Amino acid sequence: MRLASRILLLASAVLVLTASTSGAVPIFSEHVTGGFLDLVWTPGFNTPQRVLQPLTMDPLDPAYANPSGDHTVAVAVNTHPDSGGIIMSVVDPGALADYTWESHMFTGAGNTRRGLVIRANPANGFTTAYQFVVESGLAQVRFRKLTGQGATTLASWFLPTTPPFNAALAQNTWIHLKVNAVGDDFRCWLNGVELTGGTPITDATAPYLTGWVGLYNFRFDLGLVPVYFDGAILSVEDGPT
Repeated sequence: MRLASRILLLASAVLVLTASTSGAVPIFSEHVTGGFLDLVWTPGFNTPQRVLQPLTMDPLDPAYANPSGDHTVAVAVNTHPDSGGIIMSVVDPGALADYTWESHMFTGAGNTRRGLVIRANPANGFTTAYQFVVESGLAQVRFRKLTGQGATTLASWFLPTTPPFNAALAQNTWIHLKVNAVGDDFRCWLNGVELTGGTPITDATAPYLTGWVGLYNFRFDLGLVPVYFDGAILSVEDGPT
């Protein structure tokens, strides 16, 4: 009986430990399965002629060895300069307001601003949103707040002076971006390193508390630039139960 009681006690402890452990729960993802988009993407920022497209890469493409290993990616080609030089493709997260949005992204020539979009507002054509982006030149990463036709930088990192990044990102390289939004607090990661260092960025001025997630590519004076994304994932944290 004493042995049986100890086994029961141990089993109970394991159940309690398991129940109190939190982790990321995927909600949806874009892996371009079999060369086709998994999700329904909506064009944003008043550019209906531009939306995310699937691409099966040629073996000679520098991005061919993509993170998922299937050689299929989502490609965001920005518009001509006379159409704004932008592409923003977004997906509806449903009722979710707090979430984590992440994706692998190819740096390419590093000649456009490119990255992730969160809390994009469908009521105004997604012209208001937050962005976590790598700037043209691959030396600066910023967390920005779009306010229609303008933007405010809420945080900025120059990679040569941000440990452990002692140099700008390399061209033609797959990198990983991740941003977490909870209320008016935001945390950002680059290649698994939290740039916010455990202290969230807080938007204390009329924060956007809900909105869609998406992918972004922009340069006002250069159009038709392709940017590759692979394995975009929306997830939430499951709390202790």
